[in-house]
Amino acid sequence: MATTKERLDLLTRHPAEPNDHTARTLEGDLVAAPRVAAPRVAALGVAAAIHRPATAAVRTPIGARLLEPISARWAVIVAVAWVVLLAVGIAVEPPPTNPAAVDPWFVSALGTILLGALLATLAGLWLRRRWSLAASLVAAGLLVVSTVMCPVSGHHTGVGGWWVVQLGCALGLVATSILAWRRATPQ
Repeated sequence: MATTKERLDLLTRHPAEPNDHTARTLEGDLVAAPRVAAPRVAALGVAAAIHRPATAAVRTPIGARLLEPISARWAVIVAVAWVVLLAVGIAVEPPPTNPAAVDPWFVSALGTILLGALLATLAGLWLRRRWSLAASLVAAGLLVVSTVMCPVSGHHTGVGGWWVVQLGCALGLVATSILAWRRATPQ
């Protein structure tokens, strides 16, 4: 059983003390340090092992974050990404296998929801609100699903280079939406 003084020493140990398996010498060479058994660290838990007090993170409610403004730079970046990548994805798509075939209802519903999410994205980008980035992520996700479903639904019979380019454009829009959500700072 650890005494109070030992526990206090363990919790307040300066982080500069080597407590890992490797240490660097003055010349910068990597040297293996002797492994120190720390049964008390396991008994005291993870908080004692990382040498910092646990603090509660204060998070802004998602409703408040969605209403935050975004910078004009990120609004333009996301809008240009949508225009360019959607145009490339549409340009490389070959004509359908059977143009007279009627699409199943779920394909039409997916297209309608995608169009609504895209319009919400563009409206939100015009207003420069963070919810536009969430709508962009939803629209990009629906575009990925639509691209994957294209050969499955019978719209196109084969998968070729066009499909890879189209899927890459859709995944690029997903990545742009996520990056913008993480980095778009209020004005």
